[in-house]
Amino acid sequence: MDIRFCIKDNMKKLPFIDKLTDAEKQLVYQCSSIRDYAKNSGINAFSEACLGMIYVIKGSIRVYIISEDGREITLFHISADNCCILSASCVINDIGFDVQLMAGEDTQLLAINAGAVKKLMDCNIEFKCYAYELSTNRLSAVVRSIKEILFDHFDVRLARVLLALYEKNGKKNIKITQELLAQEVNSAREVVTRMLKTFAMKGWLEVNRGCIVLKDIEALTELSNK
Repeated sequence: MDIRFCIKDNMKKLPFIDKLTDAEKQLVYQCSSIRDYAKNSGINAFSEACLGMIYVIKGSIRVYIISEDGREITLFHISADNCCILSASCVINDIGFDVQLMAGEDTQLLAINAGAVKKLMDCNIEFKCYAYELSTNRLSAVVRSIKEILFDHFDVRLARVLLALYEKNGKKNIKITQELLAQEVNSAREVVTRMLKTFAMKGWLEVNRGCIVLKDIEALTELSNK
């Protein structure tokens, strides 16, 4: 598919497109690009050519931060047909920290450059309100993730992540390494391994190389609700 046609076609799906004037739509068209990322590849949203706002055409993005000791903390995910405004922190002064973005699977994005996003925020109050509402929702997800890490038991968090992966794929056979699962649940791989063994002994799941097979959804759901 021709790149410019792909941009125009996907612009129709932007949740804020009806808030823009014809001139502003043309600005978005001229300042947008299509980006493709392989699974587990980093998305550099804070380079000199800041990506600005991104719209996930297909795939998904893991949003995380890195602590001073190198530990990765997953904040939230962005699925297909959703926008990300935290990637545009270079144009929103109230966002006081940088997050890292990684493709959770083969992912395609529509990226609007920072200059265009800033111009829209300066000129269109409806777009500005949308941008701040979206950033507020994302920051709420950040607070929720930190709260879970601080206050929820690890077994509960692990059960929730496993169930989320099950609901996303619709399959009890979850293809994921224990290292990647540790990133999702914000813990060390060794801790994840021990808890998976505990779950397996209870008959809740089966651990195989590169995948986890859920056996007792009801038990995991009951645990996740604690």
